[in-house]
Amino acid sequence: MMRSNPPRRPAAPPAPSPGRSAAQRQREIATLLMRLDAMLKQSAELAQAARERVSVGGLARYRRFSRRVRDFFALAALAQERLDAAPEELEDLIGPMTTALERLHARMVVQFVEGSAAFFASFARVKALPIGTNEMCGVELRGVLEIRKFLDDPLYEGERGQALRAEADRITGLIRRVMDRIPPLPDFGDEPSIGPRGTVNSPLKGPNAHLPPGRATGRPSPSAAPRPATPAPSPSTEVRSLSLDQFEDDEEE
Repeated sequence: MMRSNPPRRPAAPPAPSPGRSAAQRQREIATLLMRLDAMLKQSAELAQAARERVSVGGLARYRRFSRRVRDFFALAALAQERLDAAPEELEDLIGPMTTALERLHARMVVQFVEGSAAFFASFARVKALPIGTNEMCGVELRGVLEIRKFLDDPLYEGERGQALRAEADRITGLIRRVMDRIPPLPDFGDEPSIGPRGTVNSPLKGPNAHLPPGRATGRPSPSAAPRPATPAPSPSTEVRSLSLDQFEDDEEE
């Protein structure tokens, strides 16, 4: 999470690794910032693509947008680590670079909230939802809740921050409304699983389907139970296995 007024680094920062000069570290941080700026522009294009055709594949396009947003925040955390470990030679550049990083971070938070609100406001009105929407929306719901935590930072105080928090809460409500419209997929696993909303799903195969015969608890093995005698098949209903040779013999006769 970005800090509006980050405290100064400790008096004894970690020693730089061998072979890494201050200039190299400066170029590395600058490269990370440029990469973050490029990802910010790419995510804006992905958000626009998701809004253009919401009802046809829109959720898949929105997921590409949300994945790019998550990649952005992972890279931003790496850039923050590099700034915290920067050598003393970069004393004059750490402040401006930290400010640039925080601005990129804030712009992405705003872009994600506004893009998600615009998408789910339309997606919630789609009549025919694709199979798996419940599970996919569950993943996106967790992502929204994680980014919602950024808005509790003092950086987002004031009316603008309050509006973003209210919009993020509205997005979670829209996603839950979509999830309520379509049931989750059946659980075909061997063990109970946890659904996107924390509910326990019982497997359709039963609790002992993964065990070998004779090891199921509470039920006797099918091999241990006496089997009824199999009646001899009637000649008129007997099923024989045929081969191509048999068809050739019939033609010769």
